[in-house]
Amino acid sequence: MRYRASFRTKEGRRILLRMGIVAAGGILLAAVAVLVIWGVYWLFGQMQFRHQEDVEHWTYAHEVESYAETYQVPLDVVYAVIETESHFDQDAQSSAGACGLMQLMPDTYNWIRGRLKEEATPEPEGGIFDPETNLRYGIYYLSYLYETFGVWETAWAGYNAGPNIVKKWLQDSRYSEDGITLQTIPYTETANYVVKVGNAREYYQKLLAE
Repeated sequence: MRYRASFRTKEGRRILLRMGIVAAGGILLAAVAVLVIWGVYWLFGQMQFRHQEDVEHWTYAHEVESYAETYQVPLDVVYAVIETESHFDQDAQSSAGACGLMQLMPDTYNWIRGRLKEEATPEPEGGIFDPETNLRYGIYYLSYLYETFGVWETAWAGYNAGPNIVKKWLQDSRYSEDGITLQTIPYTETANYVVKVGNAREYYQKLLAE
Protein backbone atom coordinates (compact mmCIF):
# COMPACT_ATOMS: atom_id res chain seq x y z
CA MET A 1 0.00 0.00 0.00
CA ARG A 2 2.81 2.40 0.81
CA TYR A 3 4.45 1.57 -2.52
CA ARG A 4 1.20 2.32 -4.39
CA ALA A 5 0.78 5.61 -2.53
CA SER A 6 4.34 6.57 -3.33
CA PHE A 7 3.82 5.60 -6.98
CA ARG A 8 0.64 7.59 -7.24
CA THR A 9 2.34 10.60 -5.71
CA LYS A 10 5.17 10.43 -8.22
CA GLU A 11 2.77 9.83 -11.08
CA GLY A 12 0.67 12.76 -9.94
CA ARG A 13 3.70 14.95 -9.88
CA ARG A 14 4.60 13.90 -13.40
CA ILE A 15 1.07 14.67 -14.58
CA LEU A 16 1.13 18.04 -12.88
CA LEU A 17 4.56 18.73 -14.41
CA ARG A 18 3.26 17.82 -17.89
CA MET A 19 0.21 20.02 -17.37
CA GLY A 20 2.45 22.88 -16.28
CA ILE A 21 4.67 22.48 -19.32
CA VAL A 22 1.64 22.39 -21.63
CA ALA A 23 0.16 25.44 -19.91
CA ALA A 24 3.45 27.34 -20.14
CA GLY A 25 3.75 26.40 -23.80
CA GLY A 26 0.24 27.64 -24.43
CA ILE A 27 0.99 30.93 -22.72
CA LEU A 28 4.21 31.29 -24.72
CA LEU A 29 2.41 30.61 -28.00
CA ALA A 30 -0.29 33.12 -27.08
CA ALA A 31 2.36 35.73 -26.26
CA VAL A 32 4.11 35.08 -29.59
CA ALA A 33 0.80 35.41 -31.42
CA VAL A 34 0.10 38.71 -29.68
CA LEU A 35 3.56 39.99 -30.58
CA VAL A 36 3.12 38.94 -34.22
CA ILE A 37 -0.28 40.63 -34.43
CA TRP A 38 1.08 43.77 -32.77
CA GLY A 39 4.07 43.76 -35.13
CA VAL A 40 1.84 43.49 -38.21
CA TYR A 41 -0.41 46.23 -36.87
CA TRP A 42 2.59 48.48 -36.15
CA LEU A 43 4.06 47.87 -39.60
CA PHE A 44 0.72 48.63 -41.25
CA GLY A 45 0.44 51.77 -39.16
CA GLN A 46 3.93 52.85 -40.21
CA MET A 47 3.07 52.26 -43.86
CA GLN A 48 -0.13 54.25 -43.48
CA PHE A 49 1.75 57.03 -41.70
CA ARG A 50 4.44 57.11 -44.39
CA HIS A 51 1.76 57.22 -47.09
CA GLN A 52 -0.02 60.04 -45.30
CA GLU A 53 3.31 61.80 -44.76
CA ASP A 54 4.12 61.55 -48.45
CA VAL A 55 0.68 62.89 -49.37
CA GLU A 56 1.22 65.85 -47.07
CA HIS A 57 4.66 66.47 -48.60
CA TRP A 58 3.23 66.92 -52.05
CA THR A 59 -0.02 68.69 -51.12
CA TYR A 60 1.79 72.00 -51.60
CA ALA A 61 4.13 70.83 -54.36
CA HIS A 62 2.84 73.29 -56.96
CA GLU A 63 3.25 76.31 -54.71
CA VAL A 64 6.60 75.15 -53.35
CA GLU A 65 8.05 74.47 -56.80
CA SER A 66 6.73 77.74 -58.19
CA TYR A 67 8.10 80.00 -55.44
CA ALA A 68 11.30 78.00 -55.01
CA GLU A 69 12.02 78.69 -58.68
CA THR A 70 10.98 82.34 -58.39
CA TYR A 71 13.22 83.03 -55.40
CA GLN A 72 15.98 80.55 -56.31
CA VAL A 73 15.74 78.39 -53.21
CA PRO A 74 16.46 74.63 -53.51
CA LEU A 75 13.35 72.47 -53.15
CA ASP A 76 14.99 70.25 -50.55
CA VAL A 77 15.72 73.31 -48.39
CA VAL A 78 12.11 74.51 -48.58
CA TYR A 79 10.69 71.10 -47.69
CA ALA A 80 13.24 70.67 -44.90
CA VAL A 81 12.26 73.98 -43.31
CA ILE A 82 8.52 73.24 -43.58
CA GLU A 83 9.05 69.79 -42.05
CA THR A 84 11.10 71.19 -39.19
CA GLU A 85 8.87 74.18 -38.56
CA SER A 86 5.32 72.81 -38.78
CA HIS A 87 5.37 69.21 -40.06
CA PHE A 88 3.15 70.49 -42.90
CA ASP A 89 0.41 71.73 -40.58
CA GLN A 90 -1.00 74.89 -42.14
CA ASP A 91 -2.76 75.80 -38.89
CA ALA A 92 0.31 75.38 -36.68
CA GLN A 93 0.98 78.12 -34.15
CA SER A 94 3.83 78.10 -31.66
CA SER A 95 3.76 79.39 -28.11
CA ALA A 96 5.94 82.28 -29.31
CA GLY A 97 3.34 83.24 -31.92
CA ALA A 98 4.90 81.82 -35.10
CA CYS A 99 2.20 80.91 -37.61
CA GLY A 100 1.45 78.60 -40.50
CA LEU A 101 3.39 76.14 -42.60
CA MET A 102 6.68 78.04 -42.36
CA GLN A 103 6.04 79.39 -38.86
CA LEU A 104 6.39 83.07 -39.68
CA MET A 105 6.30 85.54 -36.82
CA PRO A 106 3.74 88.33 -37.40
CA ASP A 107 6.49 90.99 -37.35
CA THR A 108 8.48 89.05 -39.95
CA TYR A 109 5.35 88.51 -42.03
CA ASN A 110 4.60 92.26 -42.00
CA TRP A 111 8.23 93.08 -42.82
CA ILE A 112 8.15 90.78 -45.85
CA ARG A 113 4.80 92.19 -46.94
CA GLY A 114 6.34 95.66 -46.80
CA ARG A 115 9.37 94.62 -48.86
CA LEU A 116 7.09 93.05 -51.46
CA LYS A 117 4.89 96.18 -51.39
CA GLU A 118 1.71 94.18 -50.87
CA GLU A 119 -1.49 95.22 -49.15
CA ALA A 120 -2.68 93.27 -46.12
CA THR A 121 -5.24 90.61 -46.97
CA PRO A 122 -7.54 89.32 -44.21
CA GLU A 123 -8.02 85.66 -43.44
CA PRO A 124 -9.20 83.26 -44.77
CA GLU A 125 -8.64 84.58 -48.32
CA GLY A 126 -5.08 85.55 -47.46
CA GLY A 127 -2.90 86.42 -44.54
CA ILE A 128 -0.33 84.67 -42.43
CA PHE A 129 -2.18 81.33 -42.15
CA ASP A 130 -3.09 81.13 -45.84
CA PRO A 131 -0.88 78.28 -47.18
CA GLU A 132 -0.06 79.98 -50.49
CA THR A 133 0.81 83.29 -48.85
CA ASN A 134 2.73 81.67 -46.00
CA LEU A 135 4.80 79.60 -48.41
CA ARG A 136 5.50 82.54 -50.70
CA TYR A 137 6.62 84.76 -47.84
CA GLY A 138 8.59 81.99 -46.13
CA ILE A 139 10.46 81.04 -49.31
CA TYR A 140 11.15 84.69 -50.04
CA TYR A 141 12.54 85.02 -46.51
CA LEU A 142 14.83 82.02 -47.02
CA SER A 143 16.08 83.62 -50.24
CA TYR A 144 16.74 86.88 -48.42
CA LEU A 145 18.63 85.12 -45.62
CA TYR A 146 20.79 83.15 -48.05
CA GLU A 147 21.55 86.31 -50.01
CA THR A 148 22.50 87.97 -46.71
CA PHE A 149 24.71 85.20 -45.30
CA GLY A 150 25.76 83.09 -48.30
CA VAL A 151 25.75 79.83 -46.29
CA TRP A 152 22.61 77.77 -45.81
CA GLU A 153 23.42 76.70 -42.26
CA THR A 154 23.89 80.35 -41.29
CA ALA A 155 20.68 81.26 -43.12
CA TRP A 156 18.79 78.60 -41.14
CA ALA A 157 20.21 80.01 -37.92
CA GLY A 158 18.90 83.40 -39.02
CA TYR A 159 15.50 81.91 -39.77
CA ASN A 160 15.28 80.60 -36.21
CA ALA A 161 17.04 83.24 -34.13
CA GLY A 162 16.65 86.28 -36.36
CA PRO A 163 19.18 87.76 -38.80
CA ASN A 164 20.30 90.60 -36.53
CA ILE A 165 21.29 88.20 -33.76
CA VAL A 166 23.19 85.99 -36.24
CA LYS A 167 25.05 89.04 -37.58
CA LYS A 168 26.27 89.72 -34.03
CA TRP A 169 27.42 86.11 -33.68
CA LEU A 170 29.35 86.34 -36.94
CA GLN A 171 31.18 89.39 -35.62
CA ASP A 172 32.16 87.54 -32.45
CA SER A 173 35.37 85.48 -32.73
CA ARG A 174 34.01 83.07 -30.11
CA TYR A 175 31.38 81.92 -32.59
CA SER A 176 32.85 82.61 -36.03
CA GLU A 177 36.43 82.66 -37.26
CA ASP A 178 35.71 84.07 -40.71
CA GLY A 179 32.55 86.14 -40.21
CA ILE A 180 30.70 83.84 -42.63
CA THR A 181 30.25 80.46 -40.98
CA LEU A 182 29.29 79.71 -37.41
CA GLN A 183 31.62 77.32 -35.62
CA THR A 184 29.50 77.63 -32.49
CA ILE A 185 25.89 78.67 -32.03
CA PRO A 186 25.31 79.98 -28.50
CA TYR A 187 21.55 79.36 -28.53
CA THR A 188 20.86 75.65 -27.90
CA GLU A 189 17.48 75.88 -29.62
CA THR A 190 19.04 77.41 -32.74
CA ALA A 191 21.93 74.94 -32.75
CA ASN A 192 19.45 72.04 -32.59
CA TYR A 193 17.29 73.68 -35.24
CA VAL A 194 20.16 73.91 -37.73
CA VAL A 195 20.96 70.22 -37.20
CA LYS A 196 17.30 69.24 -37.68
CA VAL A 197 16.95 71.21 -40.90
CA GLY A 198 20.22 69.74 -42.18
CA ASN A 199 19.03 66.19 -41.47
CA ALA A 200 15.64 66.90 -43.04
CA ARG A 201 17.35 68.33 -46.12
CA GLU A 202 19.30 65.09 -46.60
CA TYR A 203 16.04 63.15 -46.35
CA TYR A 204 14.33 65.31 -48.98
CA GLN A 205 17.33 65.18 -51.28
CA LYS A 206 16.92 61.40 -51.37
CA LEU A 207 13.12 61.59 -51.63
CA LEU A 208 13.21 64.08 -54.50
CA ALA A 209 15.82 61.98 -56.33
CA GLU A 210 13.56 58.90 -56.38
